[in-house]
Amino acid sequence: MNTATTTRRALCITLLAAAAATAWAQPGEHFPSRPIKIIVAFAPGTGSDAVARIFASAMGAALHQSVIVENHSGAAGTLGTEQGARAAADGYTLTLATTSTLLTNPALNPKLRYQPDKDFVPIAGLARTPFVLVTADKAGTPHSLAELKARLAGTGGAFGSSGTGTIGHLAAEYFVRQAGVQAVHVPYRGSGQALTDVAGGQLLFACDTVAAALPLIRGGMLRALAVSAPQQLSTLPGVPTGAQAGMPSFQLSAWWGLVAPAGTPPAVVALLSDAVLKALAAPQVRQTLDAQQLEPLPLGATAFGALMHDEAPFWAGFVRRSGIRLDS
Repeated sequence: MNTATTTRRALCITLLAAAAATAWAQPGEHFPSRPIKIIVAFAPGTGSDAVARIFASAMGAALHQSVIVENHSGAAGTLGTEQGARAAADGYTLTLATTSTLLTNPALNPKLRYQPDKDFVPIAGLARTPFVLVTADKAGTPHSLAELKARLAGTGGAFGSSGTGTIGHLAAEYFVRQAGVQAVHVPYRGSGQALTDVAGGQLLFACDTVAAALPLIRGGMLRALAVSAPQQLSTLPGVPTGAQAGMPSFQLSAWWGLVAPAGTPPAVVALLSDAVLKALAAPQVRQTLDAQQLEPLPLGATAFGALMHDEAPFWAGFVRRSGIRLDS
């Protein structure tokens, strides 16, 4: 190979590398050039699906590009999350992160084929919701957290959740352990049937998100005993917080956010994070979140990463102490 040919090839390689670097260095000019996909690891119609769709439309407006939602449900959210971890690190495939998929599932099942801290980078927070302890709104059921604790300490009782290892299951188990009592867990395929059976008296109580339980509370079928928030909620006036009901440790919430595969260029992460924060500032998004009893979680990439890092030890420790496992 002669020197001129070698020089021309070297020059071409240099120019191609420079062009690629420029493309990533200035994502506002080159990204996104095609639709962005958000993987939701749960079925259509679930709370997680609803959150993703709220933000997909608003992010698309901010990015001037389509943002679509794809549902890949199964194995308590692990299948879709694994797909997100294995996607190309180019910013075009994002994954809806949840408390369960990135914090509790890895603690429940060490055999998962993804590691949140190694396989993902945070994009931004989206929303969060506290939990509410409920029982049937009928005669003979507890009217307060203290009465529920006394009932469980005396005659015992059962609680329902949307499945073993789900965030509702863990939240209820956390309450039971903090109360120093015992209760039987009855898993269902979804929270709707579990709450219906609580309302019907087949189960003593449940601990679910406010969004899931609110329709039955407002319909007079469920009685709210306490919320796991630091302050009372405007949607549930008069319902005490855990602290007000005598259990200050009962403060829990579930959150949603967006993550991208590890290795996604920082400039692309910054652009996507900015799009989420712009979406959160949109009045229509705020109104939709409020209508679904969800609290905005306006955290950029660094702050959202810090939230996950700070909460991981709590959930890992609780899962370890509870002995709940989902090994497959």
